[in-house]
Amino acid sequence: MATNSKLVVVTGGASGIGEATARRFAASGAKVVIGDLNAERGKKVAADLCESGMKAAFYPLDLGVDESIQLFAENVLRTHGVPDALVNSGGILQNAVRLLEMNVAEFDRLFDVNVRGTLMMSRAFGAAMCDAGAGTIINLCSLTTFRASAQIGYAVGKAGLKMLTEVMAAEWGPKGVRVNAVAPGYTLTPAMQARIDSGERDPDAVVQKSALRRFVRPDEVAETIFFLCSENASAITGVTLPIDCGWLVTTAYSSYAAQP
Repeated sequence: MATNSKLVVVTGGASGIGEATARRFAASGAKVVIGDLNAERGKKVAADLCESGMKAAFYPLDLGVDESIQLFAENVLRTHGVPDALVNSGGILQNAVRLLEMNVAEFDRLFDVNVRGTLMMSRAFGAAMCDAGAGTIINLCSLTTFRASAQIGYAVGKAGLKMLTEVMAAEWGPKGVRVNAVAPGYTLTPAMQARIDSGERDPDAVVQKSALRRFVRPDEVAETIFFLCSENASAITGVTLPIDCGWLVTTAYSSYAAQP
């Protein structure tokens, strides 16, 4: 993915992991199209890249609205052509809540944006990729894909995205389209920092439960996404890869009754 002929679409590209991913691909010479609900920030990221001699464009996108997804896809396909890669980074977070106390409207919103939005975006570009006989898609899962979490709506959705990734990989593989997912651990994005600052996340608890004793950086997730979209990963499809500084293994290891 190192030639200037590549086209990469990144949803949620205005901040966090999505922004880091957009910047990584743009730095490689690819043309990046950013989609995000935050138009002001999305335009700024695209402008920053262009001012640095890279190629980028921004289009507004609301993953919770089918018409917005369709318009976004039509604009990209008509103006820029079929993407070589689609990174479904757009999504929303949820604070911990007990099941009996959760607002069901919040659950519905999380599903609409994180799951249905990813599905509809993948359909919009997956059809063109299948017709072209090539393409890669990356979905954003989470540690909650693998472990129970009090972020009920978020966790259920992220678990579902793993299955969606596998279904798309199996169905579109014969057409030349690879589909994978990354499952970032606690990543120090602006959204995470805001939760730390507000007292909704305990950074010390995260660090002590991670084998590497630190947070994941957005650029580390972006680098993994870049690899999975590259020819170096040409035999990899249908996987969900944790990027968690060893949080999954450490929490399992430390909870075992018999430790050395």
